[in-house]
Amino acid sequence: MRLLKVFVFLLINTGMVICAFVPSITLLAEINSSNDYILGPEDVITIKVWDNNDLDLTVEISQEGSFTFPLIGTVKAQGHSVLQLEKLIHDRLSDGYIVSPQVTINVEKYKTQKVFVLGQVKSPGVYNIKGNIHLLELISMAGGLSDDAERSVTIVRSRSSKNIDGKVSRSGKKENIFKIDLGEYEEDNIHETFLVKSGDYVYVNKKSHFFVTGEVKKTGDFSWEKDLTVRQALSRAGGTTDTASEKRITIIRVKNEKEVVVKAKMEDLVEPNDIIQVPERLF
Repeated sequence: MRLLKVFVFLLINTGMVICAFVPSITLLAEINSSNDYILGPEDVITIKVWDNNDLDLTVEISQEGSFTFPLIGTVKAQGHSVLQLEKLIHDRLSDGYIVSPQVTINVEKYKTQKVFVLGQVKSPGVYNIKGNIHLLELISMAGGLSDDAERSVTIVRSRSSKNIDGKVSRSGKKENIFKIDLGEYEEDNIHETFLVKSGDYVYVNKKSHFFVTGEVKKTGDFSWEKDLTVRQALSRAGGTTDTASEKRITIIRVKNEKEVVVKAKMEDLVEPNDIIQVPERLF
């Protein structure tokens, strides 16, 4: 668990990829268990019926989602988990062919489970997964976070998929949209919100920014983070100049699509896209 904590810290805070730590994630709750994998077209499976070697078979599931098995003919595999397919073949073989057959199935090649990783990762693209996968492992597969990545991820999921437990927001008629704060990951818990499913679109969000103008040593835009205060924001800008009036600092902020000017105190929180104005002191 200590290795996992180090991996999470480095991934979130530096974007580094430490492949050696990835297995620690997959050990938790057997996220990638092949028994839970939902089969589909182009998956290649090996079927073994113990003490009946003539029935052993390696086969690719057709585009129609089925294959032909000795004695029992066409078998529909698409939509079944590995365990469900084992039971289906067991039941059909038991129906007049073999007494108490022992059936085991292994997935040799995974083809159908795909997720789409977009946004602020080093290698965005389409990734094949084996059942549900931990969000942090998926980000690692995509090369880790880019330098401009925010610590939040947006997942767009088909509404036909089972909802994630936890904080959920919904948008539109066909999709569920979830925004996940990577900083909320806890070492001692496995949250359903951190499991990615086949067909998900995973967007690693870009950092929000704020702007500082006026009597500071370095004007410009800076990366925003949660709970950032005006005092901390000014520190990012190198601090105020000798002629600055700290009592007259204002923030230009967009509220309800309208620009408003807010008088700011040093301990006030800064919001994304705020413009902090530091005026010159009046003499």
